[in-house]
Amino acid sequence: VERFENFHPRLQPGLHLLIPFVDQIRVTLTNREQVLDIPPQKCITSDNAPLAADAVVYWRIEDAERAIYAVENLSLAIQNLVLTQLRAEIGKLTLDMTFSAREKINQVLLDEIDVATEPWGVKITRVEVRDIVPNTEILRAMEMQMAAERTKRASIIKSEGERERSINEAEGSARARIIDAEAAAQSMILGADAEASKIETEAKGVARALHVISESISDDGKTAKADAAKFQLMREYIAAQRDLATSNNAKVIVTTTGGGVGGDSNNMAAMDDAFAKAVAFYNVKD
Repeated sequence: VERFENFHPRLQPGLHLLIPFVDQIRVTLTNREQVLDIPPQKCITSDNAPLAADAVVYWRIEDAERAIYAVENLSLAIQNLVLTQLRAEIGKLTLDMTFSAREKINQVLLDEIDVATEPWGVKITRVEVRDIVPNTEILRAMEMQMAAERTKRASIIKSEGERERSINEAEGSARARIIDAEAAAQSMILGADAEASKIETEAKGVARALHVISESISDDGKTAKADAAKFQLMREYIAAQRDLATSNNAKVIVTTTGGGVGGDSNNMAAMDDAFAKAVAFYNVKD
């Protein structure tokens, strides 16, 4: 209330008497917390990126006399103070930092504005930066950058997947070759053992056959082995000639020359030597 245009008392809630034309109500204030919407303000970051930022201020009046007489327009004063401080704080940060440092900006604005408005009888309870919007060109560049980053990450993930697949395929192929080689080696070993066992069995069988033949065709122990070997070799020779004769291929048979059945004495000596070697090969024993 003003009396003769000077501050008189501050009326509390209730019934009060005023003198007409002497006392007049200057303004009606509230102690409740109020909200002040700060319009978008153009700012420039430290890396020269233009953007627009706005905020919301929560405040309340603690001293009504100072709120009226210490400042001409309290709401406008707070708004300009917030805009000025907001431009200053954003100018200290880069464009990327402005999106991640909102809490820091809010706290700095709250501390600075609360101190600045204390002589006006106002308490600033909270300051929130609402929107930070870069200009159209920067938004387009950011979208292109984000698209490039996503493409890069997708390429990296794809290449890592292909590398893992190649490694797994190579390891599987190498393992398969190792298993095949081990199987082939084992097969060769078993085949060699079987062939050796077969040859040994056949040799033992031939040796027993020669022994039986030598006992049956001669009584003389000295010539029995040679005669048995000759007899066995003649049997094999006749069997080979029979198999050769039954084949459909053209063949040429070369025989030794000489008189009589056995040929001359030199041929007989050669045959005796061959029979002796055959007997040694079959390892005929007494």
